[in-house]
Amino acid sequence: MQASTTLPVFILSIFAGAIADNFSRRNVMTLGWCVIALSSTMLTTLVGLGFYNPWMILAFSCLAGCGAAFTDPAWHASVGDILRKREVPAAVTLISVGYNAVRSIGPALAGIVVASSGPLTAFALATLTYLSMLWAIRCCKWSVGSSPLPREPMTTAIHDGARFTALSGEIKAAIARGALFGLASISILALLPLVDRDQLGGGPIAYGILMAGFGAGALCAGICNNVLRRSLSQERLTTLACIACAACCLALAFTPSLVVATMALALGGAGWVVTWTGLDVSVQLSSPRWVVGRTLSIYSALSAGGIAAGSWLWGMVAENYSLTLALESSAGALLLVAATGFLLPIRNGKSLT
Repeated sequence: MQASTTLPVFILSIFAGAIADNFSRRNVMTLGWCVIALSSTMLTTLVGLGFYNPWMILAFSCLAGCGAAFTDPAWHASVGDILRKREVPAAVTLISVGYNAVRSIGPALAGIVVASSGPLTAFALATLTYLSMLWAIRCCKWSVGSSPLPREPMTTAIHDGARFTALSGEIKAAIARGALFGLASISILALLPLVDRDQLGGGPIAYGILMAGFGAGALCAGICNNVLRRSLSQERLTTLACIACAACCLALAFTPSLVVATMALALGGAGWVVTWTGLDVSVQLSSPRWVVGRTLSIYSALSAGGIAAGSWLWGMVAENYSLTLALESSAGALLLVAATGFLLPIRNGKSLT
């Protein structure tokens, strides 16, 4: 299920980034959300009629992933269009906090709805949320439209975006660190169901508590992010965040206590948000507005690739060896990612126009 939504993002992101830089980002987002809403509406209708199976759900999830692939680059790139430079870090933090909060709360709410009212109600409510996003985009006042620069052919736009990324040391460092961090840190979320079942002997309620702990840590980190950025450099924050995630992995590997595991996940959630927020801000502020959609799409695609590879890797280690070894290895990998700051430092970006 996860691959059905992330694979389209990985494949289509670079094309979506080029489109976001050549057309009105508002229109691109609207198109993407229309595709997502359409896929959800069709799936809801088929579920209501009783004509559905697992493969059909995967197909519509893949279609929604295609819509997300076009929405995400335009969405993130539009932050710098709407806001002033000094407001971008705070806005990116809010986006990260909102995403992780919904990621923590959403599955629990969906489970409650399915248990009480059935899957049809859950799909219908999801469709309403997608339609509300279209309404929000329509109501938002935008001061920018399409790029004032001449539109480029798609192949030229992709080539220029890749070339600019390859020549920018700051962006290359952020992309490399994002891919490595995604590879190493995703074990926290990918192996959490196994931790809940095998390490803690819990069930759905315990899993919900663990996810709530992760979300609470992400929320607290988001609230404190601006203060942290004023006190520490972005590289120092990223290093400390990687160490925090490593500590979370080690705690999950050995503790039999739900309370300790929840506290560890709060630490991991904080490190997760601080790292991704810092890398996102670094890419945004290091990219001129004419190419920011493409640089963000390359960054997103490779980060998603790292997350997908990490999910497979740590799952294989846990299956063939042990859950403890997988979490220990992930912690070691996170410490190595922290050490890559000596070779690929993340600098506080300067806004380019």
